Amino acid sequence: MLNKRSVIVALVGLNLFLFALLALSSYSPTMAFAQAGGRAGDFSCVTAKAAGQSYDVVYVLDRQGRKLHAFYPGAQGKFAYGKFRDLTADFRGQPKNP
Repeated sequence: MLNKRSVIVALVGLNLFLFALLALSSYSPTMAFAQAGGRAGDFSCVTAKAAGQSYDVVYVLDRQGRKLHAFYPGAQGKFAYGKFRDLTADFRGQPKNP
């Protein structure tokens, strides 16, 4: 038979266990926002064979900035930045390349 002291210790232990369970179940970590300014759908990517070359070029369409960027294979397997096109000027008939 259990005496009075062991019952009280068991009930205190049970309460501490339930409190810890309640505290852990109500905790939720804060959300991480890796790109606070970016939104899904602002960029589109496509690859195309470069004229007269043996490699493909990656074109990135920046919808918000209305520019078309080009990347091509560079040294050590990394991409090199080519040029960009200002699509707003192109559609107005005034192409501007840097």
